[in-house]
Amino acid sequence: MSEKKWSTIGLFIIWFLIVPTGIIYFLQTQMPESINPVYLMLFIIFGVLTVLFPIKRNGKPVSLVMWVTLPAFLMYGIAIEMIVMQLSILAGFFVVKRNEKNLQRLFLNSILMFLLSMAAAGAFFVVGGKIGSADFWTLLIGVAVYRLVHTSTNIGLLNTYFEMRGAKSPYTIKDLVFEYSTLILILPLAMTFYLMLNMVGIASFLLIGFPFFMTISIIRLYGRSEKINEYIKRAGKIGSELSVMTDEETVTTQFIMKTSELFKADYVFLFMNHDQWLELEKWYEGRRFVNLPFQTVQIGEGIAGKVLEMKEPVIYSKRKDWEQYATVSALEELESVLCIPLSHNNKTNGILLLGSNRKAAFGDHQLKILDLLGSYYIVSLEKARYVQEALQRSERCALTNLYNYRYLEEKLHEEMDRMNMGDIDDLSVVMLDIDHFKKVNDTFGHQSGNDILYGLARILEKSLPDNGTIGRYGGEEFVYLLPGYSKEEAVGFAEQLRLLIRQHIFTIIPDLGEDKYPVKVSITSSVGVASAPTDTDEAMNLLRNADRALYIGAKQAGRDRVAEYVK
Repeated sequence: MSEKKWSTIGLFIIWFLIVPTGIIYFLQTQMPESINPVYLMLFIIFGVLTVLFPIKRNGKPVSLVMWVTLPAFLMYGIAIEMIVMQLSILAGFFVVKRNEKNLQRLFLNSILMFLLSMAAAGAFFVVGGKIGSADFWTLLIGVAVYRLVHTSTNIGLLNTYFEMRGAKSPYTIKDLVFEYSTLILILPLAMTFYLMLNMVGIASFLLIGFPFFMTISIIRLYGRSEKINEYIKRAGKIGSELSVMTDEETVTTQFIMKTSELFKADYVFLFMNHDQWLELEKWYEGRRFVNLPFQTVQIGEGIAGKVLEMKEPVIYSKRKDWEQYATVSALEELESVLCIPLSHNNKTNGILLLGSNRKAAFGDHQLKILDLLGSYYIVSLEKARYVQEALQRSERCALTNLYNYRYLEEKLHEEMDRMNMGDIDDLSVVMLDIDHFKKVNDTFGHQSGNDILYGLARILEKSLPDNGTIGRYGGEEFVYLLPGYSKEEAVGFAEQLRLLIRQHIFTIIPDLGEDKYPVKVSITSSVGVASAPTDTDEAMNLLRNADRALYIGAKQAGRDRVAEYVK
């Protein structure tokens, strides 16, 4: 049996010894002579409804159930108050997912409320309070002390509990102010309810209860409106942040992380659409990306495949609503699901699925906001892709896909600045030129020459050291920028590269003759090396020095060799 299971059993035993046993004791010793069963039933119903429909503060539910339990206490004593309170707590358990963690929370809350009821009732009697009393001032003092002790003891016990677990106190100064300020709301409401019960009887439940729940409904609607406005504001901010990103991977990862945070989703799955099937692109769980194998989903299969087929979003509030559609092993804790198509210009680019371990975690307003956020994502992704392609075209050689001379010169200045600031000690340039390349073009044709250039580019790219840069400087000339390489190290690298090129066999298909058949061709190269600060401390001079070493020291000396710049 797991440690968590033993912990739950232990809590149950403690709860059983304290709460049911305690209530039975108080029923035997504090039971009033007569109880109106209709009143008792209405107290329980109103208490349960208050717990089931709380207002929220900072995203956390705030229950005002004492407006019901306190009049029950004043009328019938501690035993009835405990019954109303405990049944209200139990009702709250049935609207959340019934798992081990929430079951433990139920036992702890039940024990806590039992102890609070005893402490508050004791304080009430100490200051002279009496059950069934109609004396206003005595009643006011007793009720004020009851509520004050109840709140203070609650805060004290929770702080003690969190300190014992080595956790931070759940109460801030604002929380404490809020807790004590509810005295102003609860005291007059509870006293008015109790006094009206004595004067007008059962009609008090309607006269007090109806306005109370109407007020709570208005507060909840206002809170929901505020929440929607906050969602829209945050979604707009996320959209703005995505719009300035120019890397596709960054756009995607930030979109998933921000979406998970905004909707408090425990899981985010991003599927890419391949016409008739979906491929899982990203799996985000527990604030981290998961890299696990996941089978592809065909159109119409599973929740995501169904959304792809219908091109309409879906919301499921609990597991049993969607489990029948699942085609793969679903996560055990998953309850709520929100799934939308990511579409742009009438094309479905992918499917986004959000999951939560809580029931009814997503609503219609969240669906609309997520759909808006998905549009931001697709537009930002396409913009990033366009920027990358444009950058690629401006920085890369179209034939070899290596960096072009413009980028190389900018990078050279950047690396020289790093050296002059002391970030690196040396900077070397290796310039390489194919020997007798014109002869290759004249013999086999320019397309064959292009094939050799492309093949050589792959060799040079594969040989690139870490932190280095390789580019085509023009024609058949290529340049390496090697930060951190001394001249001796750069010459050694160049010599290895020269031998590698000499030994490589290129296969081309000549395009000058009528017969198209593969031909094997070998080439050689001449290489020039210059370094900073040994040879110069100026960027363009370093490049010219490598060029001078290439043509004077290597080509004029017979080609197929490496030469270093000599002052």
